Formats: sequence, C-alpha cells, structure tokens
Amino acid sequence: MSDTNKALAALVGQALTRTRAILKGARTNFFWDPDSHQNIPLELQRWAAERPHDRFLSFEGREWTIGSFDAEVNRHARAWRELGLARGQVVALLLDNRPAFLFHFYALAKLGVVASLINPALSGPALHHALTVCEPAAILLGDAQLPAVRELVDQPGDAALPVVDARVLVDVEGDRPELDCAPFSAWNPRVSGVVPLALGEAELQQLHGVVAYIYTSGTTGLPKPAVVKHHRLRRGGDVFGGLARLTTSDCVYCCLPLCHASGTAIAVPMAISARARLTLARKFSASRFWTECRAANATVCIYIGELCRYLCNTPPGPDDRAHSVRCFVGNGLRPDIWDGFCERFGIERVGEFYAATEGNAETANFLNRSGTVGPMLPWKMALARWDGERGQIWRGADGFAVKVGAGEPGVLLGKIDARNPYAGYTDQTASQRKVLTDLFAPGDAWFDTGDLLSRDRMWHLHFVDRLGDTFRWKGENVSTQEVAQVLDTCEGVLEANVYGVQIPNSDGRAGMAAIVVTPEFSPERLFAHVSAELPAYAAPRLLRVVECLSTTGTFKHTKVELRDEGWDLDRVRDLLLLRDSAAQTYVELTPERAQALRDGSWPV
Repeated sequence: MSDTNKALAALVGQALTRTRAILKGARTNFFWDPDSHQNIPLELQRWAAERPHDRFLSFEGREWTIGSFDAEVNRHARAWRELGLARGQVVALLLDNRPAFLFHFYALAKLGVVASLINPALSGPALHHALTVCEPAAILLGDAQLPAVRELVDQPGDAALPVVDARVLVDVEGDRPELDCAPFSAWNPRVSGVVPLALGEAELQQLHGVVAYIYTSGTTGLPKPAVVKHHRLRRGGDVFGGLARLTTSDCVYCCLPLCHASGTAIAVPMAISARARLTLARKFSASRFWTECRAANATVCIYIGELCRYLCNTPPGPDDRAHSVRCFVGNGLRPDIWDGFCERFGIERVGEFYAATEGNAETANFLNRSGTVGPMLPWKMALARWDGERGQIWRGADGFAVKVGAGEPGVLLGKIDARNPYAGYTDQTASQRKVLTDLFAPGDAWFDTGDLLSRDRMWHLHFVDRLGDTFRWKGENVSTQEVAQVLDTCEGVLEANVYGVQIPNSDGRAGMAAIVVTPEFSPERLFAHVSAELPAYAAPRLLRVVECLSTTGTFKHTKVELRDEGWDLDRVRDLLLLRDSAAQTYVELTPERAQALRDGSWPV
C-alpha cells in the first residue's frame, strides 16, 4: 500500500472512530435504561480486564496503566469495606487534585457509597456548612486540609464540627508521623496490606443510583450539595467524548478541581469511556499550561470560567501553537475572546456546553459554532419571557408563561419527565424552589436554571446572563456580563467583575466594577470606551481598582463580598473611582464626593 493510501486509510479510520464516538454519545443522551448497571466504574473494570497494560493516568512524572489504576481502586475499595462503610452512606472527600482522589472516588463508587466532593480550599463557616450538610459517616482529607478541619473541631460548644458519628481519616502524600494524634489517624490503604477487590456487574450500582454530591460553586451564598447520579457520569463520558471526537490515541488534560463536575463528571469519564489517556494537574497555572500540555502530548483540554481569558492575558510567544491540543471542552468561554483565543493558540474545535450540576437542561456546541452553547432542544427545554419589574417569569391573562422568539432573552427551563429527570439537591426544600409547575400547560413541571439565554434563527442558544447577576438602573435591566465584556476590551483593563450597588435617593442599583489594571490604564480612556460601547444607563458609576479578583474553584467571580462592601470608604481600602460625566472621566471617590453621592447632589 502506498504512503498516500495509508494516509487516506488512517484518515478514514479516524473519521469512523470519531463518528462512532458521536453516535455513542447520542445514544447515551437520548436512550438510556435507568436500571442498567453499565456505569463508568464497570467501564473501568472492563478496560482493565481486557487491556491492562494500556497507559491511562499521568501525574507529575508518574504514570499508571489502566490495570494498575484499577488495582489501586480495588485496594481502596477493600479498605473502605473493612472500615464498615455500607451502600448509601456518605464519605466527605477533601483532597487536592492528585491520583488518591480518583482512587478513593472510584472505590466508593464501586461500593455504592456516596462521595461528597468538598472544595479542599474551604475553611471556616463555609467548610463547616459543607461538612455538616452532607451528614457523612466518614471524612477523608489530605494533610494540607488538616489545619482547617482541626480548627473547626477545636471550636467550643455548638460551633464545633459534629464528628461524633463520623471518623476522620487522613490520606497523606508523604511521611507525616506527627499526624498521629486524636481525633485524626493517618490512614493509607496503599500500605494496608489488603488484597484487591473486584466487583461483579450486579454488585455495581444502577445508572439511577447516586454516586456523588457535587456542590454548587457558591458565588451568591453557601454551596449546596447537588445530587449526581451514575447516569450523569455515564452521559458525561459518552456525550462529551463524542463532542470532542475522542479516540484511544487522545489525551485529556485536566487542571480543574476534581471536586467540581467538570473534572469528576466530565474529564475523567470522558477518558475512561473512550479508553483515552488522562493527564491530571494539581492546579491551573497560566504560565505552565501549555508546557504541561506539550509534556503530556495532550489533545483535548477541559476548561471552565475564566481559564481561557487568563491564557489570553499571558504575553504572546513563539510557543503559543507549539502543542498538540486540537479541542477545548467546557463552559464559560466568552464571545469577546472566543475567536481570538482559537486563532492565537490554534484550537480547531471548542466544545462549549450549557449545564447545571443539579439541573436537567443541557446542550452542547457540537457543530463548532463560535459564541454558542449549543442548539436548543425543544423536547427538553424552553425559553420563557422574564418579567424584570416583578423579578419572575411573565405569565399572561390565562396564567401561563410565554415562550420567547428568536433574539429575545428568556429564562432557560428544563422539562422534568421520566426521560429527563431532575435530581436537585440533598435539601428537598431547596430542590423544590427550583421547580416551576403549571407553566405552559396544566400539570407540567420545569427546572428553573435561573439563567437568561437567547436563541438565534438557527435555534442555537447564546448565554446572556445569570439573573442573580443583573441589576436594574434608570428603569433598564443591565447585564453584568455585557458590561464586563466591554470593560475587558479596554486598554489597560486586565479583568473586570461587575455588580450592582445601592445609591441613596436612587431607584434600583447602580453599576459598579472591580477591575484589575495594567500601567496603561487611563480613567479618561475607560470613560470614552464605555461611553462609546454601552448605553448611558449601563456605564459603571463606580470603579474599584484591585490587585486581583477572587474566584470560586471553577474560576467564577465571587460577588457577595464586593456587593456588601460597595463603595463604603470605611470598609474599602482599594482605590475607588466615581464617574464624572461633566469631566468625561472617572475621578477618585473622596469623602466629599461620597457625601455628595449620598445626598443626591452628585449627578448619576
């Protein structure tokens, strides 16, 4: 066979493999048996049994074949079983990104024990809440998380962490003999001497079984544990593997936290489902990102939130395209940088998707259209008109909601039925608050995403804003994302987080932005830029110049503290700037100007 024919045959084979991946994802998404045992842990076992020497996991210079990985999972499962953990109980996992996280997670999944995935960076009240609300039978943490948990345990009285019925175990990375102190015990199943444990298909959980609690990111309050079932992992692996056209020759690079859905419910299942390699990074680093991708020969990367923007903010260099990455899969790639990101780094395909950990309204950009989160699927989702005045879905004289047309923003809803169930949270009251009934017809039920999206004439969805992230000013609803995108494109502004704040003697909330700037920042330039790009009512009235912006574990901007502090000079130590329309610039917010703003003498 000639070289030309060989190349053609290889291309045809690759096309067929990728077509099968797409069809596999479509089948799992639309046709699935909730009573089936065909979950991702079973896929892991089958792969290990059939091709144990296939390369699977790499992490900081170490590698595991699929056989050795599954052996570690089985070893951990045996250790958990010997500790008396039973199906349906909960284990809280507080571990950084490292292989031990996956060993524990899949060990618990094989046993039918629910893993409550808690952000290892949490501390104080947020950590106390996360550990308490999941009611764990055991708490497993890394040695890095020990100080934060110990602080909670040592609190007096009712403020202490209730660990009476929960064993606290520490999985250490190195030699830490000083951890041998009550109420903690250094426990490591890798040296426990137990024999591996393999489970039969019937012993594994069905697809409708609960595998994990994954917490909402908490941009507007304490995180809530969302219920994740095995079907979510199965679908995450098959659908997103198809979206990325994943084959056995691919390598998935994941630097996102495994405590979030993008890591545990998408990246890892993708690799297992397609029998591809997985490279795990301890955390995201913009400066090391492409170096690590090159070292791993990664072809698919998982992203979320502002990761792509952080990469765009790095200085351009000759190595921007010196990698094998062809596809990015994730959500949150904003339209203002989409095309520029792909052009600069040579990314052929962006698998942007829309989903909520607790929800049932998912879609994905499988047609590789710039700026869209995917097609609207009318049999499982709808866009309802939003009443900004009342802060609720608009209902007509007949009491029913109205679906919006092309180009009009609406609240995205997920239809709840037997084929598209809604798992919700562990808190049933919180779950019910997200369900709307009798919306378009008597007796119907819909999951309220709380997000505004719009569809174009080709029925592709475009993210508009989170309803909690809008504010009303001068009688107009203002999208914080729209304003942030405009600010981000101004010379001298690296990053912006926009929110609404109250001003006395004014209706609604005025726009305020926390911004990270470079030496090129100019208040006059920013004033001219927003005046040219935004309606007058949407231009930020106040600016807060900060060194960096706080984000959640999924790189979403946090707003609660910024909103609470507002423009209070007694609480804010950063430079505050006030819009001066007469001078066409932003000026420093002095105590005198703050007083003028409060008494209404400063024109806003």
